[in-house]
Amino acid sequence: MKKIAKIAGNLLMIAALVFLIKKIMGMDADFTQFGSPNVIAALVLSFIVQTAVIVMGTFPWLMFTQALSGTKIPFSAAMPVYTKSNVFKYVPGNVFQYIGRNQLAADMNISHVDVACATIFDVLFCVLSTGIISVLLLGGEIAGLLGKYGKNLLIIAAAAVLIITAGIIVVRMKFSRQVGGYLSRYRKAFEPGNRNKFISGASYYLLQNLVSAISYFVSLALVFGGTADFPELISLTGAFMFAWIIGFVTPGAPGGIGIRESVMLFVCGDEYESKVLLFVLVMRFASILADVAAFVIGRIYLGAARRKQNNL
Repeated sequence: MKKIAKIAGNLLMIAALVFLIKKIMGMDADFTQFGSPNVIAALVLSFIVQTAVIVMGTFPWLMFTQALSGTKIPFSAAMPVYTKSNVFKYVPGNVFQYIGRNQLAADMNISHVDVACATIFDVLFCVLSTGIISVLLLGGEIAGLLGKYGKNLLIIAAAAVLIITAGIIVVRMKFSRQVGGYLSRYRKAFEPGNRNKFISGASYYLLQNLVSAISYFVSLALVFGGTADFPELISLTGAFMFAWIIGFVTPGAPGGIGIRESVMLFVCGDEYESKVLLFVLVMRFASILADVAAFVIGRIYLGAARRKQNNL
């Protein structure tokens, strides 16, 4: 089974790299705009921060996995899996980056259900914390955005509730004994010792989004070059984060392509259209570079950990 999973993972990795290259070639961007020192500074800053965010994003997922499985898992085992599966998001479907994380279950001999549930918690807290920060930054602008995109969010939320409810009913009918066993075991995950891991994982995302918001704000200031004032930059930062949520939950919009521009332009109007388009382009290019860099860091880290283990 492990051999089959390894082959499937390698094939998925090849597919991800193919689609990654295809995305870069299909960006249809005018990279001469990157000649400005301010734009280069924004790109470098975003690349560094996003790379760190991806690598350290292992932490909350690892905390949830440890709490649910009751198994102590070293960061050195989880981080290479997390950074590798992150690249799978370039494969059409927008789910393979989450499926890929279950490689950890095979590596550590823990339940695939535990890892899958940890991933669900990870996504929920990520979206929730991003929403909180974006609403705080947007202030009064959030009313207009909800008026425009709220209906779609409600439809998607209602569909998700129906699917989850139907799934719970089917699972309880077909696997009632197994479900009872997992629920009994998962109660222990919320006992004082493990509860702290959940709190640490959930709290991490507020800190991560705060750091990301600061990075976006500084990058916006660099790209806009003083043409927008402080309140406008704050609103645009919130709009960029809010757009990530819209793109995340909207089917057929991987990475929020096109959505981030529309949300930011809705907030600031057409006055800054060229600057908004340039900023989003910089963020996308930095994101691609960060995904690749985080993957390479994960591979190097895994190799170093294996060499250290072999020398013991």
